[in-house]
Amino acid sequence: MVKGKVAVVTGLPGVGKSTVLNELERLAKQADKKVQIVNFGTIMLELAKKKEKNLTRDEIRLKPISFQHKLQANAANTIAKMAKGGSTLIVDTHMMVRTDSGYWAGLPIHVLKKLQPDFFVLIEAPPEEILNRRISDKIRVRDKIKMEDVMEEIMVSRAFAATCGVLTGVPFKIVMNPTGKQVEAAENIVKLL
Repeated sequence: MVKGKVAVVTGLPGVGKSTVLNELERLAKQADKKVQIVNFGTIMLELAKKKEKNLTRDEIRLKPISFQHKLQANAANTIAKMAKGGSTLIVDTHMMVRTDSGYWAGLPIHVLKKLQPDFFVLIEAPPEEILNRRISDKIRVRDKIKMEDVMEEIMVSRAFAATCGVLTGVPFKIVMNPTGKQVEAAENIVKLL
């Protein structure tokens, strides 16, 4: 079977990535472009629950790095098999995850080798909007952070994105998603498909 395109779409918690991807799915359908969106964290959680049934998404990042590394590899294998010719597989994930021991790569080299992405998109929003969205999120368990932390995460995420581009030899694009502009953000990504 011929492999389809693989687009990795990333963004910090609170940038509105899920909202943009919902719009992207709608716009791609209107443009008759075949896309399939898969959430890397959801696949990791499904695989992890086979071992620990009551594990939550937010608890995965508290597990030892060795556990996460193996889980990432298994998730990447599962996702790579989803790429089919004639369509674009959009992998929804994070460039990095903040842990107590520092930033941990969301897309380390072993994952990149399995996914073989064609391009990366880094969705961003103004730092104050990211902070406010995280504070108002009642669904997820978020770490308490300050504006300086958000600004640092934006810089680190950009560095990780540039590194992924260098390691894979494919481009990455930053797409802004300020409040109320999710359609425009999605349109910018659809142009890349």
